[in-house]
Amino acid sequence: MAYNYNMNIINRNGSNRLIGKYKEKLALLKQTIRDYVHENAALVDELEEVQMNIIIRKEERKFLLKKLCEYEPQIALEVQNAAKDSPLPRPSSSDTKKTKKKAFGNNREKTILVEIP
Repeated sequence: MAYNYNMNIINRNGSNRLIGKYKEKLALLKQTIRDYVHENAALVDELEEVQMNIIIRKEERKFLLKKLCEYEPQIALEVQNAAKDSPLPRPSSSDTKKTKKKAFGNNREKTILVEIP
């Protein structure tokens, strides 16, 4: 076997069957990666849209609750009591959890802090 400058292996009879097989595999892998990238982008766009809808609905709920409390003062007391007796703790911006992720690269260990709201 001899090597040419394009790093292709040339068999004695001149056929490049092995190279063709790997080129097909490479093309398939590249297409699969492209498909995953496009799918990921579509999912990111959909997630962003859903998050915006959640934010809008939260603001609408707060606005309607304030209007209801203006017209029904008794409801305001019930809401305050329900908020105090709520079994679910309300996370504040200062109550973010920090986790450690370890990344291994170049034979060194790196620690990355990630905040989870």
